Amino acid sequence: MKPMLKPWVRWTGWFLVATTFAVACVGLASWQIDRRAEAVAKIERVATNYDKTPIDAEEALSLSESEVITIEWRQVRLKGSYLLESSLLVRNRAVAGQPGFVQLIPFETNTGDIVVIERGWIAADSELNPSADFEPSDGSKSIVARVRLSETIANRDSPVGQLTSINLPEIQTLLGTDIETGFYLRLVSESPSEAGYPQPLSRPVLDEGNHLSYAVQWIIFALMGFFALFWAIRQESEYRKMEADPNYVPRSARRKGNQDSRVEDEILDRKS
Repeated sequence: MKPMLKPWVRWTGWFLVATTFAVACVGLASWQIDRRAEAVAKIERVATNYDKTPIDAEEALSLSESEVITIEWRQVRLKGSYLLESSLLVRNRAVAGQPGFVQLIPFETNTGDIVVIERGWIAADSELNPSADFEPSDGSKSIVARVRLSETIANRDSPVGQLTSINLPEIQTLLGTDIETGFYLRLVSESPSEAGYPQPLSRPVLDEGNHLSYAVQWIIFALMGFFALFWAIRQESEYRKMEADPNYVPRSARRKGNQDSRVEDEILDRKS
């Protein structure tokens, strides 16, 4: 039979386990706090930029990557024409629970810059194909559209002409031509207009989510680990004292006895 470890050795091991658990919980809490900060920053950009007057495309295209982030959702004016031969669809984009696609078409400005335009949402049919074709007419157009940031998720295998993510560097590689990779633009209006359009995508919901409450929960879990360890050490200490001294009365029993005595005294006082 293996000899039992000394209590302090065993409890030191459990303390290290509790500490490791607490560090993991604090790390997850920090991650949730960071996610909340990102959500709050996005909300602030929507609130600040969504209803501002449009800026010229040249101004937006001259900004660095860090500066572009500050104008997300700002409207931009540009003139040029669609590169219809490079039209793309982004799969797995649901609206109100209905599957569908987002239409992307590169747009070459009069200054020669190429920007990807997100023209709107197209519902999927029963075979999960686009239910309609909303290809715009050829020729020069004036557009107003909102700045959107490139998605970072990599594209998975898809049929030709379809994507799973609006990852601009990957789209540039796919098209084989230089495009603006810092942002794409969500269509607001264009002139001349078309007979039909994909469904416009609605204004984003300003909701920071439950990240703060999740962070608090992880902190509570970290504290609970140490509380459970303290409780277990205390229980074992009481048990060892009872083994060593048959007359020893545990603290919980002493407290209960004191409470019972007080109740009895109160009853006797009432009777007297």
